[in-house]
Amino acid sequence: MEVSVRELVEADRETLRRVHVAARDATFVWARPGAHWLKDFDKNTAGERVLVAVCSGVPLGFAAIWEPDSFLHSLFVDPDFQRRGVGGALLAACEKYFSQAPTLKYIKASESVQRFYLSQGWRVIGQGQGPGLKGPMSS
Repeated sequence: MEVSVRELVEADRETLRRVHVAARDATFVWARPGAHWLKDFDKNTAGERVLVAVCSGVPLGFAAIWEPDSFLHSLFVDPDFQRRGVGGALLAACEKYFSQAPTLKYIKASESVQRFYLSQGWRVIGQGQGPGLKGPMSS
């Protein structure tokens, strides 16, 4: 499967809204069914640089970066395409947008998320405060 990464175009928005909900439903298992909404994508990525992973023209996932703080705010991949290099391609494409070592925070219950970032060379740099927060991590 050949994955390329590019900037968000408006035509991607509806597909990425669905990817966002599906990936959160699959990952945030502690949330009640129906807790995630299509409009969350727009709210959660407002003002951020959004990179989109595509294969054969179809968006499979995205990464949203808050550039002023070199903060990887979110990275979600369609559950049907996880563990196929999509997340790694997104992380690699993000690197040029970080002005310093990037950071992210992740939810403690998401052990698979932690394993993914560790496998990509990120490291835990501290314990967070707040409900369920585990991170932050840095590359």
